Amino acid sequence: MQANLPPRSVAVHIGAHKTATTHLQRTLQAQQNALIDAGVRFYGPESLRRPERGLGDIFGLDIYDAPPKPTRGVAEQMDFMFKDGHRLVFSDENFVGVLHDQNGQISQPLYPRSVQRIAALADALSDAGPLSLFVGLRNPAAFLTSSYCQALTGGRHLSFADYLVMNPLDKIYWPGWIARLRTVTGVGHIHVWTQESYRWRFYDICDAMLGPDVDIRIKPIAERVYAGLSGDAVDHIMTHAPDADIRKISEQARATFPVGDDHRAFAPFDQDQIAAAQVEYDAQLDTIETIADVTVQRA
Repeated sequence: MQANLPPRSVAVHIGAHKTATTHLQRTLQAQQNALIDAGVRFYGPESLRRPERGLGDIFGLDIYDAPPKPTRGVAEQMDFMFKDGHRLVFSDENFVGVLHDQNGQISQPLYPRSVQRIAALADALSDAGPLSLFVGLRNPAAFLTSSYCQALTGGRHLSFADYLVMNPLDKIYWPGWIARLRTVTGVGHIHVWTQESYRWRFYDICDAMLGPDVDIRIKPIAERVYAGLSGDAVDHIMTHAPDADIRKISEQARATFPVGDDHRAFAPFDQDQIAAAQVEYDAQLDTIETIADVTVQRA
């Protein structure tokens, strides 16, 4: 480590799922050279979702049923990943847990293993100071709509009505998750933003993630990464999937009935339900803003 560099620090972006995580990850991945020049090393899904190369594996964290087999000690691994930089940025929402179980149910409480996993990572990387956590949230109604589409394309054949029985709106309670993360020793500031404000808060999010010692402007990639499923695509999947490979049918349906003027996005909630969910969501964000050392970027 060069003597004239700023102190080492680590930022960890942990999701939540369905909050434009892939867009942010691909944006940062696309600008690796600029980040490296600024002293930032970014590691996203391309690096962290290879077999036995996730965050838990490379740092030897005791968070899995099968013990990891790191190729380096923690200090050596940190040196390897920092290289000649001063800021590590990790981004992988799957580190804190997958969204659904095999039946399509979202675990309760949300991300039940996240505290254990973040605590283990913070302890391992304590030489670089407290972890800065980065979390995106979303209106529960929109979140469940998007997560249902993910469940379908992931091979789970169930109606939205059945999905909602397993995953009711009132179970998506974001303040509980943020409060649990706030209890982790070794976590510094928690930066929260809403998916709804992501487009307008993008530069603020990136500035915080790259740290106070970096002064570069990250340009967001132009395209929307995932447009979700249209209502026609969902109908097609539900009609044809029972007698075929649901993953294959889902891919065909997404391509045949893309979201656009001809095929409206899947929208299972009526306007009254959406309005009620927004009121609840706003109240949840208000609660999160009262938690110490948490910043909320919202519209």
